[in-house]
Amino acid sequence: MPKVFFITGAGSGIGRVTARYLLERGYRVFLTDYNTAFLDDTCTKHLPSALSPEFQSNFKWALMDTTNHAQVVDAIKKCANEFGSIDVLINNAGINSQYMRAGIRMDQVPTSDFEHVLQVNLVGTYRVSQQAIPYLAKSPGGGVIVNLSSCRATQQGKHGEAYTASKAGIEGLTMAMSVSLGPDIRVHAISPGMVDVRSERDESALPDVNTIREDLSRDFQSEYAPQWGAGKSQALHDAHPVGRIGKGDDVARWIEFLSVTEAGFTTGGTYLVDGGYSKTLVYPN
Repeated sequence: MPKVFFITGAGSGIGRVTARYLLERGYRVFLTDYNTAFLDDTCTKHLPSALSPEFQSNFKWALMDTTNHAQVVDAIKKCANEFGSIDVLINNAGINSQYMRAGIRMDQVPTSDFEHVLQVNLVGTYRVSQQAIPYLAKSPGGGVIVNLSSCRATQQGKHGEAYTASKAGIEGLTMAMSVSLGPDIRVHAISPGMVDVRSERDESALPDVNTIREDLSRDFQSEYAPQWGAGKSQALHDAHPVGRIGKGDDVARWIEFLSVTEAGFTTGGTYLVDGGYSKTLVYPN
């Protein structure tokens, strides 16, 4: 039987690209997201129209917030009941801080915001993994966990403390999990760079910074679609040694490789998928 993938944050962005990519290759996929509108659009409109009839029954879905223990437990059980197993967990769900987007320095940011980002991104990865482990351990040939980090774990602009801490934590967590869960489960992290997935979201852009600053408690991330890879300028493409910014499929291919193709002798590592951008030395003009 084709492997079963459980994906968090699958309603938009890299998660949605990956779900479609895997389904097109005959795998079975269980999609989850905390955003009802994104998940509904992906599972009732986008995938049915994008997939061949032969793959239409290969996906199921459930609303799931990675900070909600009961929802996580229910979604994992639903996936196992629907497909009979879970072979691969993709911990993709993640949020960023509204304060970062608004350019606000950390001494003016409530600690609760920092804690919330870590709860979703880092603790959420831990929580979902906990519930999936008993099923992954039974997967023939060994289960696989792929955690989505970010180039921001090691590179940073201003005001990204919460997001960076969460992603650096994911890379450390991946290493620790690989030692604890082997040999039954292999654990990997992927660190994407600039990836343009605007076409995978319902909306086109966040509001401007002044609008965000007017209501920092509002969840703009759920209402709007951040412009990942914002500005498809030739200069941005040229700044990457490979000659372009990333696409969602670039990440999805790595997920498939680490989950299926890789021969079983790799675990605990973080794989940078950034078109070589982090390897360039650039000084201000």
